[in-house]
Amino acid sequence: MSAYETEAAPGGPDGTLAALAAHGPRYRLGLGTPPDGEPGWLAADRLLDPYGPELSHLLDTEHQGSGHRTAHAAALTLIAVYAGRVTAAAVLHWALTGRVLDVRPENVLLRPDPGHGIAGVRLRTFRILDEPGTGAETLQRVVLTHHLLPLADALRERTRAGLRQLRGGVAHGCATALGASRADPALLARRWAAFLDGAPGGLVALGDVVTVTRRDGSPRLVYLRRTCCLFYTSAEAVRCVSCCLTSRDERIAAYGARP
Repeated sequence: MSAYETEAAPGGPDGTLAALAAHGPRYRLGLGTPPDGEPGWLAADRLLDPYGPELSHLLDTEHQGSGHRTAHAAALTLIAVYAGRVTAAAVLHWALTGRVLDVRPENVLLRPDPGHGIAGVRLRTFRILDEPGTGAETLQRVVLTHHLLPLADALRERTRAGLRQLRGGVAHGCATALGASRADPALLARRWAAFLDGAPGGLVALGDVVTVTRRDGSPRLVYLRRTCCLFYTSAEAVRCVSCCLTSRDERIAAYGARP
């Protein structure tokens, strides 16, 4: 254990993971070794090898499941759904508590969804990371420097997908974690700004957040991206609500129309 790791957390592992799961399925994390007879789990750190079998399997599963025409497009969709599922719980937990879950790739297992995206995420060990400096800097290291940006680099090497677009998917996946919470949007916007402050990868220029009022009257923070994941070119042939090919006003109205 390094100098900035602690095992303890308020409420313990069960309470923390249950609180996250209450925000929705994408924030549900398993803990420990997968149950016997449940195949298909991949070690996240093995995905950082651009020509390794693990990344090949994950990319091929998304390529076929989404019905993409090219590996390039599959990679852009994959990085967005990966960031919005595999590390999203850590972003949300930090936004609400100021504490950082250990989602470094060596501590994460994931299972691809044969249809689209990621079906399951597990932590090998429950661990809260404390490090000198701000929590935002720790989160940047854990989520971006060690995990998502190296994965984007691997996908770039493997498929030649544009690095700016890949990093746009990283930003989008991280930002959508904040939209799951009914916490004060102004607070969440400040947390997002703190996360972006000095963040690697140029993420600050790839989108912005706004507050919308949904049909149920609740204010929510949403992310408007400036890059495209090309999901509209898949067999689904639909644009994401956040798609930069749709006007800003239309996207805000679409988010507001949600319950």
